[in-house]
Amino acid sequence: MDRSLKWRTLALLFGTLLCFGVLAPTWPGSSELPSWFPFKKKISLGLDLQGGIHIVYSIDLDKAVDDKASEIKRDLEARYAEEKYAATVKTPSQPLGAVTILLPDDKRKTEIQSQIKTDYGDTVESRDCASGDGANAICIRVSTTYADGIKKSALSNAVNTIRERINEKGVAEPSVVEKGDQIIVELPGDPDDPVMIETRDIIARTAKLEFKVVDNNSTYMTNLFKQVGSAGKEDTATDPRAVALGIKAQYEQWPHEEGGGRETDYYLQAFDAESGQETTVSTLWAKDHGCMNKIVATPDGRVSCQLTGRAAIELYVFGDKAGGVAGLAEQEQFKLPDDRQLGFEPMYPDPTASERRTLWRTYYLDRAVRLTGSAIADAQPSNDPNTGRPLVLLDFNRFGGRVFGDLTSQIVGKKLAAVLDGKVRSAPTINGAIRGGRASITLGGGDVLRQERDREELVNVLRTGSLPAPLRMDTESRVGPTLGRDAIDKTKVSFLIGIGLVIVIMVGIYRWSGWIAVFAVVFHIVMTLAVMAMFGATLTLPGVAAIVLSVGMEVDGNILIYERIRDELVLGKSVRGAVDLGFSRAFSAILDGQLTIAASGWVLLQYGSGPIKGFAVMLLVGVFTTLSTNIWVTRIFFDWYISRKKGQMATISI
Repeated sequence: MDRSLKWRTLALLFGTLLCFGVLAPTWPGSSELPSWFPFKKKISLGLDLQGGIHIVYSIDLDKAVDDKASEIKRDLEARYAEEKYAATVKTPSQPLGAVTILLPDDKRKTEIQSQIKTDYGDTVESRDCASGDGANAICIRVSTTYADGIKKSALSNAVNTIRERINEKGVAEPSVVEKGDQIIVELPGDPDDPVMIETRDIIARTAKLEFKVVDNNSTYMTNLFKQVGSAGKEDTATDPRAVALGIKAQYEQWPHEEGGGRETDYYLQAFDAESGQETTVSTLWAKDHGCMNKIVATPDGRVSCQLTGRAAIELYVFGDKAGGVAGLAEQEQFKLPDDRQLGFEPMYPDPTASERRTLWRTYYLDRAVRLTGSAIADAQPSNDPNTGRPLVLLDFNRFGGRVFGDLTSQIVGKKLAAVLDGKVRSAPTINGAIRGGRASITLGGGDVLRQERDREELVNVLRTGSLPAPLRMDTESRVGPTLGRDAIDKTKVSFLIGIGLVIVIMVGIYRWSGWIAVFAVVFHIVMTLAVMAMFGATLTLPGVAAIVLSVGMEVDGNILIYERIRDELVLGKSVRGAVDLGFSRAFSAILDGQLTIAASGWVLLQYGSGPIKGFAVMLLVGVFTTLSTNIWVTRIFFDWYISRKKGQMATISI
């Protein structure tokens, strides 16, 4: 045996051992491998092989446009404050992305219109003002073209953020794709596994952190308080509808340290409905607000809904138009102003308390967003040094720290609400300007264990980035493990049948050389799986199809080589000469075929999606392993066999 063959044989043995080592974590019982074992990654089964969850989310892209309008409002307010110009900036709820500037007079109207055109250009466009805005109002909105760009960017960013959150949880090979204004998520694995449940819950956490000012001493909430209560007395609801929905009115007061006086915060509160306590609403309203029980629609399109405390208050104030239920907002004094909104804070029960239902309370908020989560540089879990309650420490970036300091200096004595995913998480009273770029978010009262879990999730989503707009789950379907097991069993059977046919045909036609081809096929499969395991890839049914196809390519390459060797033997060449010429002359045909297949795989990888990409990746891996086994592994066996024969060989079993 010459030195070259010896080194090639040792390299083949080393490569074989390396492949089996890389695949070791994939074998059953791999959890018992020692901690020092160098290979950790393994092949995971895809959704079609082991089951999992298929979820379709819709994304509220209009919210991203409204956020841009709030950003313009903050910018204009800061400018007019610096100029000490008494203009008021509002962000009406309609039309989408609207901003209204109310000037004290018309002296600077033309100048300000010109400024807006210069500063914002195509970002905004003019619109008609509402009848109540007055003659000195300037009305603009986020332009249609710019809004379309915001929506497209928001959808793309949402997909990337969801991928990052899933990767944080370690779920193997998730599929996250956009389709129209929907996002489709597929998570392989047991749907009831705790990690899968946590991952599903954290996906839709918008982590849209917004700071909004609470409007204390408002006439609107005072009117609501009186409507629900009795002559302004707290906790004594007398309005029959409020009593039926379990709504009560409360208030809290605190001294205003600057200038004396007192601040009063009137609010409504309601517990989640008890089991069996149901309210009839329209299916449309139930879909938008949610029910805690499984709902079944009646023929007239109504459902019996077990309401959350928040939903009960919203039904009381705003009504159910589709169901013909009038709300207080239809009366002029209870019509919510365009630049205000009701915020809701959930207060979860303590496990030791007799009352186990969640309590919801309202906040009357300025609709404008004063600061967002984009101003946060880092988030850390911590505990309140006085009460021991879980909280999240926020470190603002340079811009955020400056804006937060300026904001808190302007609202001393008022409350500032931290709104996360549409829920008020905390609303502390601002006793003075908060400088230094740090703040904290408490997580309400009640169940400490729940607060700790919420704290960890909040830190994770703030670190991975907030979603640019809220998500709503449209559908969720499960691919059970039974379906996955059936697919695996059928795949195994078809794979074994295919390998068996390859062995019978190759050995039957090429005899001893056919066994070399069989070994090359086995090595080809092991090498392909090892490459997958090295990158922690996921095996899907299209991937299995690509492996089976690559086995055919491997066998085809061996047939080309063997037929060339046969031709050379017929022409009278020696065995050594026939083998050398057979491999060299078949190489160009094999290479051409593999390059053509690689080009097809590259096109599928670039323009395909989902399963097509999985097929393309495995096809490209198959091209690499086919060339390696055809040209290198098979040749080693032929050279080894010939070198073991003494003297001149008359023929070879082929």
